Amino acid sequence: MARYEIVVDGVVGPLVMTALEDFEVRPDRPGRSRLVGQVLDQAALHGVLNRLRDLRVEIIDVRRVEDS
Repeated sequence: MARYEIVVDGVVGPLVMTALEDFEVRPDRPGRSRLVGQVLDQAALHGVLNRLRDLRVEIIDVRRVEDS
């Protein structure tokens, strides 16, 4: 398992929150949101990124983060 932070453009609405229920939504700078959560492996990460793409969410940054 690995923890990832995904920065997206805009405020995350209920549809995205439902699609990524295992991720925590954190505020970022104005007009951006951070999604933080764990994924099992690279295939699962690609699944999350594909769901965001399908929901037409613009991905700004993806990074692996250490557990805090």
